[in-house]
Amino acid sequence: MKSASLPAFLFCLFLLAPSLAAAEPCAACAGLDGFVPPDAIDGDLYLMVGKARRSDKARSVEIQEARGVVRTGLKPAFPDELSCPGIDTEAWAIDYSAKRPWPALHKGVDIPQPRGTPIRAVAAGTVIAVFENDGNRKGIEIALRHTPEQTGLPFWTYSQYTHLTEMPALAIGDAVAMGAEIGKTGNSGKMGRNIRRDALHFAILFSEVPSWSNDGRVFVPADGFFMDPVAFYRPEGPYVSAELAQLPSPDKSVPVAYLKPDSTPVPADARRIWPYPCK
Repeated sequence: MKSASLPAFLFCLFLLAPSLAAAEPCAACAGLDGFVPPDAIDGDLYLMVGKARRSDKARSVEIQEARGVVRTGLKPAFPDELSCPGIDTEAWAIDYSAKRPWPALHKGVDIPQPRGTPIRAVAAGTVIAVFENDGNRKGIEIALRHTPEQTGLPFWTYSQYTHLTEMPALAIGDAVAMGAEIGKTGNSGKMGRNIRRDALHFAILFSEVPSWSNDGRVFVPADGFFMDPVAFYRPEGPYVSAELAQLPSPDKSVPVAYLKPDSTPVPADARRIWPYPCK
């Protein structure tokens, strides 16, 4: 009787803690600039990006808060005469605990758009992750790594795009230009307590060191931090959330570079643009 129940127990454990399940190593990542084996990354950083058992969720939130998931009050600013897709109520660093059966924070911003709307690369970069995320709330995901030379920022940045409607045509290691289509808007991913609308979940991480990893389930920058995605468009620091939160109100409005419908960037020398064009 005991031997017959053990497999069932293990199967239930797998369902309750999918983060424990083995993932295929990222063979395509080997040889990419900055890639290190998954075990070279501090374990707390895996908790930071959300790879945690239920019992680790409170600890994950503590790490996320210490590493940038803090409300800043920043708002994107676009020309008044334009229609630019904006952030909805699913704003940066809001408390998600009411939407989850455990402590949680929103580690990005949501930008609603009709299903199938092309999503644009916010800067030139390299694809370092493409995940189907079956059974995961993030849904279909793609992530890009951006060097300081590509963004003009004094560190390495990582842009994350989730809830895509279909798997991207891009593969790990592909180089992408700023403004290139990297996926299509959707609402894929395991649903929580509310029905989601079609929207892009957009997140930014950064690190002063170039190392990163991909264990087949998540990507993680070495010594990484989360950044308010709106701060990504600031021409100069600070970029750390705790410091941004202390800025005076006039400095909380951040002019954001964008694409015209014909894919022309504004300003012309922009190296970081909004993930959707403005009309």
